[in-house]
Amino acid sequence: MDYKKLTTEDIENLRGMISDPDRFITEVTQHWDHDQFKTVRAMPDLVIQPVTAEEVASVLKYASDHNIPLTPRGNSTGLMGANLTVRGGISLDMVKMNKVVEYDPNSLTITVQPGIRLNQLEEFLADKPFTYMPAPAMHWATVAGNISTNAGGLKAIKYGVTREHIREVKVALTDGKVYKFGSKSVKSSSGYSLKDLIIGSEGTLGVITEAVLRLYPRPKHALNAIIPFPTLTDAIESVPAILASGVVPTTVEYMGRKVLNLWEKGYDATFPIKEGDGFIILGIDSFTEEDAKAQLAEALKAVQPFNAMKEVVLDAESEEAKVIWDAREKLLLAIQKSTPKMDEVDVSVPINKIPLVLKRIEELEVEENMRIPNFGHAGDGNLHIYLCSDDLSDEEFAKKGDKVISELYKTAKSVDGNMSGEHGVGYARQNYYEDFYGKDYTDLLRKVKGLFDPKGILNPDKIFPLD
Repeated sequence: MDYKKLTTEDIENLRGMISDPDRFITEVTQHWDHDQFKTVRAMPDLVIQPVTAEEVASVLKYASDHNIPLTPRGNSTGLMGANLTVRGGISLDMVKMNKVVEYDPNSLTITVQPGIRLNQLEEFLADKPFTYMPAPAMHWATVAGNISTNAGGLKAIKYGVTREHIREVKVALTDGKVYKFGSKSVKSSSGYSLKDLIIGSEGTLGVITEAVLRLYPRPKHALNAIIPFPTLTDAIESVPAILASGVVPTTVEYMGRKVLNLWEKGYDATFPIKEGDGFIILGIDSFTEEDAKAQLAEALKAVQPFNAMKEVVLDAESEEAKVIWDAREKLLLAIQKSTPKMDEVDVSVPINKIPLVLKRIEELEVEENMRIPNFGHAGDGNLHIYLCSDDLSDEEFAKKGDKVISELYKTAKSVDGNMSGEHGVGYARQNYYEDFYGKDYTDLLRKVKGLFDPKGILNPDKIFPLD
């Protein structure tokens, strides 16, 4: 698809839509040319930082009318290049729309602008009896970025992914109008849910200008424990038993000794548990301390047949607990520090199929002579798998990486899994999409894309090729 290159006339017309010249950036720097990985870079021709829905809608309509590609951007924590202006054009940087619009505890909702970061939201709610449950590791990610990838995080096993926490979104479309999809109501049996179509669409259908989030009463008691196992396989195979025990955990995470060694080296730190090569982090919250302890005891009983070793209960105030949680939250950054370049696959599979995926990873490490560290959400089957370039040339890394990615997708598809559990498809994986899901399904999505964005200007070359 051909797009128009921004002209001087276009720039001046667009400049008139933005009241503050500091938010209209024509001298674009490298700040806007990458995502978290920095593997693929693409420089926009113009950066606009809107502060109102009206500015967003005006710019979007102009871009559509004049066939200029436009890409929404959050805080650049994505891993699949969804925020990259791969066709040039306009980067619509949403970070200045970062306010709380309304805190409404009586309806268990909070209304926010799209650019508010998760840590800003956490700070706002810190002294209140309600909280926003989704807990992705990137606390500096924006809410709209999380909505656009349907992010999950550490608590998804009990509370669900982002989709379950969005009551309503306001979205600017290419016709220059701002639409309200959804409502504050808990239930709806009122026709098609366009809200749910926007969630996970990676900015390819519209630009989110506001969101109403669901709040939960803050749990009275939380209890976390880490359980060592002799092997990572032992750890993973214990997870279905935990879930079958009647316990409803908040968190069930897995990580292995090999990836923890990278964290130790990258952060000059020491993991406090010396025994075991595989670990499950188990989180439980409840109304009473007694109930939390009873659930933990039941879960610990369930893992004994899998060679579970002595658990360590993570007292929230203990230094040991802080170190262990710090390690888990920095595993991605530790892997990134360990290699010149890396790529990532975050397939999602039925939880009882995780061992099959881990076995295939071990085989691929040998077959391709590539380091492939991993960790993830054992309770919902979402693995975070990282391909490290190490001493490989760029050409070798690309060739071997394509083989590894293709094989992992083949494995996920064979067990009725998905390409991505929470990081999205973005630019990096668009060319694998049709092979995974089939032409008929992808063509149906192309028709949906065409209804929302007839000229294909909105975040082009993301999720799947347009033709």
